[in-house]
This record gives sequence, structure tokens and C-alpha cells, in this order.
Amino acid sequence: MLRRLLPRQDNFFDLYQRAADKLVGAAFEFSKMLQDLPNQQHYVDAIAHYEEDADQIANTTFELLHKTFITPMDRHDLHQLTSNLDDILDQINRCAQRFPFYHLKQAPQEMIKLGQLSAQCCRLLKEAIDNLHSLKNAPYIFQRCNEIDRVESEAHQVVLAGEKKLFLEENEFKEFFKLKDIYAHTKLVINRCQDVANLIKGMILEYL
Repeated sequence: MLRRLLPRQDNFFDLYQRAADKLVGAAFEFSKMLQDLPNQQHYVDAIAHYEEDADQIANTTFELLHKTFITPMDRHDLHQLTSNLDDILDQINRCAQRFPFYHLKQAPQEMIKLGQLSAQCCRLLKEAIDNLHSLKNAPYIFQRCNEIDRVESEAHQVVLAGEKKLFLEENEFKEFFKLKDIYAHTKLVINRCQDVANLIKGMILEYL
């Protein structure tokens, strides 16, 4: 009887998968926007919609955590996973909104590459989260998380190359500031993906 009264533990993993779906959708919209800046408002609006949906999923997850007596993994870790996933999408949304705010009309190739790497990190994170429901998937999850580390290292080099080009070629101070700010905030998306990947690895290791 008690088991029937408690929320199903599987619901947590369903919610995390839904949140990861929204994250990937927003990340790929951002990547496409960087290659189609004349139509940037379309992508900004789409990303904002993903962010709103993700907020609702996060709120539902927090409510479920509050109601659930026995959680499938450590309650604090699940709370952190919920919050940190939502933070990544919030960061993508903030990055996207900077483009119309700054009136940016074109993006350097390094920035386009960084957007692609951000989308790749989000996809890898989703693949890890999609397999979080079973410890049998631990090797695959670790592989996806380690791949995020590799992408982060590549992204670091891309940012350095992009910023070096800014120093050498951009003489307009306002444009320099705008682009450097975008580089920093886009790289932060990847850093936060890496943080979540590390959290997931720690969660798995607790039960192996």
C-alpha cells in the first residue's frame, strides 16, 4: 500500500530526460543563430520558449523531490542536478539575448565553432542523462562525460584563438567588448556542462 502512495521514482529520470531535451533544443537553436544572424530574433524567441519550458520542468522536479520519501539517488545530488541543468539553459538564453541587445550582425568563425561545441556538449550531456536510470549504463555514462572534458579543452583553444584575433584585428572598442563578452558567456555554457558531467560521475560512483 505504501509503495502505491509514494511518487514513482522513474518520474525523476523522465523529468531529467525532458529537461535535457529542452537543453539540446536551445543549444542547437543558438548554434544555428550564430550562422544566421540576420534572422536572430527568430532563434532568440525559440530559445526563450525552451527556457520557459525548462523552468516548468525544474519546478515540477523540485516539487517531486519535496514529496518523495525515498529518492532513487541522493536527494541533494538530485536537487543539484535539477538546478544545474536549468542554469545551463538559462545561460544559453542570456547569451542569445545579448545579440539583439548588442545589435550584432555577424559572428567570427571562432564564435560559430564555439556555438557548435556548446551544442555538442549539451548533446553529450543528454546522452548521459538518458542512461542515468540504470547503473548498468555506468561505462557509457562515464564515456559521454569524459567526452565533454575533451570538448571543453577544444573550446578553450577556440576561445584563445578568437580573443587573440580580436586583440590583433578589432580596433573598435565597443565591438571588441561585445564579442569578448559573448565569447566568455558561450564558454561558460560549456563549463557548466562539464560541471554537470562531473556531478553525474560523482553520483554514479557513490553506488558502484
